[in-house]
Amino acid sequence: MKRITIKDLAEMLNINVSTVSRALKDHPDISHAVKARVKEAAETFSYIPNDFAINFRKKSSKVIGLIIPEMSMFFIPSIIKGISSVLHSEGYNFFVLSSEESVGIEEENLLTCINSRVDGILISLTKHTKDLNHLSRILQLEIPLVIFDKTMPQHSFEEVIFDNRLYAQAAAKKLIDANCKNIIAIFGDENLEISQTRKNHFLEIIDKYKDVKCKIIYCDSADMVKEKLNIIFDYEDFDGYFAMSDETLAGLHSSLVNKRINSSKAKVVAITEGILPKYLDDSYECIINDGFEMGKTAAMKLLTIIKKQSV
Repeated sequence: MKRITIKDLAEMLNINVSTVSRALKDHPDISHAVKARVKEAAETFSYIPNDFAINFRKKSSKVIGLIIPEMSMFFIPSIIKGISSVLHSEGYNFFVLSSEESVGIEEENLLTCINSRVDGILISLTKHTKDLNHLSRILQLEIPLVIFDKTMPQHSFEEVIFDNRLYAQAAAKKLIDANCKNIIAIFGDENLEISQTRKNHFLEIIDKYKDVKCKIIYCDSADMVKEKLNIIFDYEDFDGYFAMSDETLAGLHSSLVNKRINSSKAKVVAITEGILPKYLDDSYECIINDGFEMGKTAAMKLLTIIKKQSV
């Protein structure tokens, strides 16, 4: 059975479309008898309002485009939950597009958002995105856009990022306070600004202590962490371990278990979304990177921009 439209209802009842529309909205100009007829027919034939058409007339789609670099089990699900909690409470829907860490696909995703007439865009950039030239069309069309999590130096768009300096320095201090003298610090993709920022601020603290040694490694996946550490642990011992993310922590934990290293005799500190460590080892100390709150903040910031534009 095809979807019944408001035009179909009007033809069935032999009244005009505007009367049906006003009756469904309980408009005071429409008699109770007509309202009853219209609502009975709407219920009988399972009429569902066409939200897209309604919003199109209002020049609003009530839809947000969410672009992420990749669909990952780490961190991203919490961000999406945070975004969803805000958008749905405000009557917005959203769709998720994954760029698969490709700048080309990221451009295609932006075009999809434009063609879908979204009210706004939330985007976390790919690790290969080196400039924001492909966002110039978004500026021209004045589509509200907020960058979150992965960004780069820019002044064109609002953004929501964590205080990476604070987190990295706090992690280093925890290792120093635990009297660790031989530390291995695991960072993400070497080409990412977030990896370099966290590394630099981590070493700001560590380098103040001349009796502390620190080995730095970069890994762009949990599997790479395991691969590198399984070799390193064969010839080096550490009393302090730092993981800059849930992904690097997952690889570190796997290697510690694989090499049967007693983590309770060392200090493991990680910047984490907070859920993963609960299933790994209670002795791991966490600096919470709250993805849910980041998602909420990014969504609220975007809606603020949208509302300002509609005034």
